[in-house]
Amino acid sequence: LPRRRAPEDAPLDAVAAPDGTELFFCGAGRDARHSDWRADFEDVGQPPAAPGVRRIDHLALTQPWHHYDEAVLFHRSVLGLDAEDSVDVADPYGLQRSRAVSNPDGTVRIALTVGAAPTDDTVHAQHIAFATDDVVAAARRFRDAGAPLLPIPANYYDDLAARYEFADGELETYRELGILYDRDEAGGSLRHCYTRTVGRVFFELLQRDGGHRGYGARNAPVRLAAQHAVRTASALGGG
Repeated sequence: LPRRRAPEDAPLDAVAAPDGTELFFCGAGRDARHSDWRADFEDVGQPPAAPGVRRIDHLALTQPWHHYDEAVLFHRSVLGLDAEDSVDVADPYGLQRSRAVSNPDGTVRIALTVGAAPTDDTVHAQHIAFATDDVVAAARRFRDAGAPLLPIPANYYDDLAARYEFADGELETYRELGILYDRDEAGGSLRHCYTRTVGRVFFELLQRDGGHRGYGARNAPVRLAAQHAVRTASALGGG
């Protein structure tokens, strides 16, 4: 992509994905072939302590319906990422299709989705997922800092109680913070929660244990329904 740069700007190379998303190639001090993006910022010393966040776990990018297959091909051929199986999940508008692409060690993960309402590009927001070692502590710190967590319907936790065994008080903590739970066939577990949507972006906090590599597809319909409920209440003036 051609870019207009000031003399002191780091010369970061970028390409455009099929949906127009701009992808920048940055050395981050580890690759001499690409400029370090940090050169565009002033060093202010020791950064503030993050609320339990270690790194970005994955990005979720909603694609226009007519670019979805092209987007998967782009991320495979241009970025060299491996595509996982396509997953369909139910949301209040119909079916949402998702397909994750990642590198072999899972340090780069992008979930590509296409929503069920192709004519309405405001329905489905993008989100950034942060990895944490303790999602309960991270969720409490986010909430105490003023981040509005997404409320999850109470019957979801009734269903969890019927399917899994939890320690005393564990499920009540998940209910309090809106934490969702999933377990894979190998025994790995995923605990994750979401903030409410701001504009067209929301954030996810997640904790992976036992080598769990999924994205909580079983919980996606619950999250989508909860977001729909919040959006509807806001539209009706209910906050």
